[in-house]
Amino acid sequence: MSMTGHCLCGAVKLCIDHLPQKVMHCHCTMCRRHSGAAFMTYAMFAAGDVHFTGQQPTYYQSSPEAQRGHCSTCGSPVSFIYSTDPDHIYIAAGVLDDAACLAPSEHWYAASMLPWLLLNDGLPRCNALPEA
Repeated sequence: MSMTGHCLCGAVKLCIDHLPQKVMHCHCTMCRRHSGAAFMTYAMFAAGDVHFTGQQPTYYQSSPEAQRGHCSTCGSPVSFIYSTDPDHIYIAAGVLDDAACLAPSEHWYAASMLPWLLLNDGLPRCNALPEA
């Protein structure tokens, strides 16, 4: 099964060959600042399964370990890549055309979760990046 998606303006488009390996909510401060939201939901894919068409994302090195991709036209967050794990790419769930089919499995950096955010979804919570 393939998935498709695009940024807000449609300049960055993507086609993904397979369903994600996992889906997670990240509560780290960098994801909050990148998204402008209380947390960011990402779907993890094998890097070779994600194909960008149209405009390529513009990448920002947000830390020594990671770079974040966004549309240089509309600014939509699109992707996230760990330098220590080049075999995977994390795609922002909000840019996927059928994000309703995704099932998050965990929360990352739960210790950074905003105190007013009450999520009673029963998902496991990791206080940092979980081990692979």
